[in-house]
Amino acid sequence: MTVTIPAFPASKQMSSFPRSAGDIQAAVVTLVQRLAPVVPVTRQAVVAHNIAEVITSQPSTMSRDMFLRQSLIRGGTATTADVIDGLAAWVTILFDLDNLQRDRRSALNLEADLPNDDVARLERAVSKSRNGCILAVPHIGSVELFAAHLSDRGFKVAFVYTISDTPTPVEQWIYRGRQATRGMPIPFGRRTTSSEITKALRENTVVCMVVDVYPSSRFPGIRINLYGDKFNFPPGPAKYAQSGTLVMPGFASRRDEVGFSMTVLDPIDYSASLGHDAASDFTQRLGDHITGFTAAQPQAYWLWHPIPNDPYRAVAERRYCDLLQLLDDSPPDDEPVALAIEALGASRTDLEIAARLS
Repeated sequence: MTVTIPAFPASKQMSSFPRSAGDIQAAVVTLVQRLAPVVPVTRQAVVAHNIAEVITSQPSTMSRDMFLRQSLIRGGTATTADVIDGLAAWVTILFDLDNLQRDRRSALNLEADLPNDDVARLERAVSKSRNGCILAVPHIGSVELFAAHLSDRGFKVAFVYTISDTPTPVEQWIYRGRQATRGMPIPFGRRTTSSEITKALRENTVVCMVVDVYPSSRFPGIRINLYGDKFNFPPGPAKYAQSGTLVMPGFASRRDEVGFSMTVLDPIDYSASLGHDAASDFTQRLGDHITGFTAAQPQAYWLWHPIPNDPYRAVAERRYCDLLQLLDDSPPDDEPVALAIEALGASRTDLEIAARLS
């Protein structure tokens, strides 16, 4: 199935994104779209942190999910400050997405540390691979800025992303920000996904895959050992590694007022001699790298979004019931938080809001 995105200019702005009751994300995106043009890029991380404080000021499913994931990543009970840091990283990503589609030059006018050794490592992989390479990254840091910088350095880039069959206005806005990386978008979970990835790899493309969770409710992943229990990881990297594609773990740091850094590691060997265990062995080693990245930078982990068959909750239910006992079983009403975000912009100019949150 083809995803159709309305063909209107990326610079077009909506005064507000339509939202259903309790849709915190739409309220935050509306606010970010207002603020991004008037808040200097170097101050956006501070504003993002202040917006995250408002989100956590009342109970919500967003904060609850971030608490659970931050707790597992950190190996202990996450504090409110930890949850704020994670949500601030997500809001910073939203600023990046708006910057990219509105003023790409300013979005990338930051210190971007990609060591020469890492660039050479990726160049060698592209030149020697008969089937392209995959850059496997977690949900930490400025993934879109990472892809944009690789594109500007001359790499042919594609990225696999999740979007619904009928994209909402917020999803369309996110898509346009990702498209501004100048990478080729490949939607996840479609009948054509595998063939599009294969085609991109044959064209010697660096395909960026976010691999720390497997967002599929229809297909089984590969079960590996993470966070002291079984954890579901996507099967794609092992599948392509078996066919000769080089899979390289990497990550971007969280963007601050100065900039951010990028890391690319050596490809992970696929041990075909292990037979049926080869895919699990490969995925376990990939997972160890990815969780190592997130454990080293938990404050940069930003994925709060609902996940089909949520592996974090599954691990908590089996091994960390004490964490679940800290959460109220009744679903929070997210509407007060959405209204609190909207209240930040009520009866104020964009500059007044920016000054208040800076």
